[in-house]
Amino acid sequence: MFGILRTVLALYVVLLHIFNIPTLDNYAVSFFFLLSGFLMTLIMHNTYCFDVKGFKLFWLNRILRLYPIYFVVLVLSIIVILCNTDIILNKAMFLSNSISNWFQNITMLYFNIVPHRIQPRMVPTSWALTNELVFYFLISLGISKTFKRTLVWLLLSISYYVFTYLYYDLDTFRYSAIPASSLPFAMGAMVFWLQNYYANRIKRISNRSFVVVSLVSFLFFNLNAVYFSKMEVFKSFAIYINLLLAFLTIWSLYNLKGNKRILKFDNSIGAYSYPIYLSHYFVGFLYVLLINYGGISGSFKLELKAIVPFMILLFVFCYPLVLLDSKMNSIKSKLKR
Repeated sequence: MFGILRTVLALYVVLLHIFNIPTLDNYAVSFFFLLSGFLMTLIMHNTYCFDVKGFKLFWLNRILRLYPIYFVVLVLSIIVILCNTDIILNKAMFLSNSISNWFQNITMLYFNIVPHRIQPRMVPTSWALTNELVFYFLISLGISKTFKRTLVWLLLSISYYVFTYLYYDLDTFRYSAIPASSLPFAMGAMVFWLQNYYANRIKRISNRSFVVVSLVSFLFFNLNAVYFSKMEVFKSFAIYINLLLAFLTIWSLYNLKGNKRILKFDNSIGAYSYPIYLSHYFVGFLYVLLINYGGISGSFKLELKAIVPFMILLFVFCYPLVLLDSKMNSIKSKLKR
């Protein structure tokens, strides 16, 4: 039951990047990392297993999941850059003049401890995929194979945050740096182990309770991001409060039972999450070029009054990417067999 959640989180990113609505974006990316930590640990245990064959199948599936859609958006972004219109693009969107950077843009593996510092990134949001790929690799090697390993990983991740406060007090190193992603990923893996250890007790909890917990925890996730994080007493702890709320939301949604119709709808909406996350800068350019209602002069940024037509264009654009992903899912299903 994570589909709608993933797409909502992707839209939070869009609200900042296209409409200059701040705050929720940073929390949304950390939420994505926590969810990935849980799901990658779950599928390594339940689908692939920690052996050579499982490792190969896991990575074949990850490549089919991440790269076909990315390559489509990358090619379209290169075309936009080459068009050289009067519309100002994201500052990271320009053509590379080095083989090394082309390699980084093609693979989404940016050679910096803070990946978003690398420019150009022709698909600007692809920096977060570097963080994702690093921890996919560690999980596939077995960093979360046992509860003890996961606990050590979690404690080391917490120690890193303590270190940054003591010796390198920059927000960047607690958000977009690769080691900063370790904490949400480790917390996500810990959701798996707590679920595993307390499975019998969890079965006694009613479905209505999971509905309430998921809605309340996600509501407070949003309130904390929008309001509480601006209060001096909460400001320094807002990100950690939201990681705990994300932890609770993921745990409750995983245990939430729905009928086939609800699950199908959830999956259908969730299929738009990754295409939206990757393509919204390109769609912003396309919107200004074709429609430009509510556009800001010389920019891909938009006024809030443009939100409805922009979102319609965004979902229409992403539909072929969803179909492409569906085709890849068919191939992935055969690989799993």
